[in-house]
Amino acid sequence: MIPSLIGALVMGTIIGFGGRAVLPGAQHIGLGKTIGLGVVANLIVSALTTGAGFFFSVIIGSAVAAALLWIAVRQGWLGSDSGKSAVA
Repeated sequence: MIPSLIGALVMGTIIGFGGRAVLPGAQHIGLGKTIGLGVVANLIVSALTTGAGFFFSVIIGSAVAAALLWIAVRQGWLGSDSGKSAVA
């Protein structure tokens, strides 16, 4: 059980940073939120693609993480300079 949790955290870190790298603009979120974003994206990808290879999972996971991050920034759930609009 512990190795599975450690593996999920490592994979979540990789996917979270990949998602932040894919999304343009600055995302001012901390390491914890980045890892959490990656873990959630990893759970979604692993539910959809069982038996996929490591690199495929990282690529698809990074795309899912970028999409989740974009949605979170647009909804105002996470702070970011790229998500602010000029609405008065």
